[in-house]
Amino acid sequence: MNHTNNRINWLLILQGWAMLWVVIGHAPLGEAGAGPAWENILYALAYSFHMPLFMTVSGWLFYRTRLLDPARWHYGRIVRDKALRLLLPGLVFSLVAFAVKIAFPGEVERQVSLHFSDILHAYLYPNDNPLRELWFIATLFGFFLLTPLWRVLLRKPWIMAVSALVLTVLHFLHPTSGLLCIDKLCEYAIWFFLGLLLSKTDTVARLCEKQPWWTLLTGAALYAAGLWCDGFVVTLGGIVFSFGLALLLDRVLPRIFFSFRNYTYQIFLMGIFAQMAVKILYRHAALPYFPVWILCVAAGIYIPVLVAKVIEKIGWKPLSLCVGLK
Repeated sequence: MNHTNNRINWLLILQGWAMLWVVIGHAPLGEAGAGPAWENILYALAYSFHMPLFMTVSGWLFYRTRLLDPARWHYGRIVRDKALRLLLPGLVFSLVAFAVKIAFPGEVERQVSLHFSDILHAYLYPNDNPLRELWFIATLFGFFLLTPLWRVLLRKPWIMAVSALVLTVLHFLHPTSGLLCIDKLCEYAIWFFLGLLLSKTDTVARLCEKQPWWTLLTGAALYAAGLWCDGFVVTLGGIVFSFGLALLLDRVLPRIFFSFRNYTYQIFLMGIFAQMAVKILYRHAALPYFPVWILCVAAGIYIPVLVAKVIEKIGWKPLSLCVGLK
């Protein structure tokens, strides 16, 4: 197993792969689903698995870095650290999104104002935030608040099995209220729990790492089968495929995604603004579609990386925290 700065290399590759699909999912230059056939296919692929994959990776990391040694991480410290890591950047970039939409009202789909009621609504209903992608941050923070529950559910094999079944049912029968992302918490809990299980049982090291080709092919088979029966199976297949791919790439191309994989969180926070600028350019200039689409993907990845590196050079802690840098 390769390591980069004491971090697991295949996991860095997996994070880079997942973030690439997030950016692709945000790249349509017009209305989603109304673009060229190739773009629609990529868009459908991205939204079939990329956010559940991020939840699974988050669960895997959370167990390895926090739950594996509970003596080092008491609940209050976990909540404080995650609030700084998630809620502070979420607050900052929500306000940025408000400012951008007010400054360019003719270029955005949903109009906003700075009325207190609108701002309060944006934070109570993260999926209706001016920056809708921040539902992920709110949901992830909710999972970290549930740390005592995860510790109980991971105690014994039979509890883990029953919990997985219950969370799977909850995925399909989740409430529809978007208040504080209750709907997303219920819908995505099974994927976060899957990451916890994979980490606790060391499945990747014991099974997947030894047979990455089989892991990849199993994922591809599940994905294909799911296209004929159920979207849940499609998502599971995409996750399994992604783990297998990351493990294979770690063997043959260990530095793949090296230019951005250490800044995936910053790409998630800032990439949408860079892509918005490219889309505005496309709407006001007679430019060919495919090159601009490539530019949109590249801008969504590398402008946040550039901003993050500049902020790292500045070295001012409050500013670093605002963009999710440690």
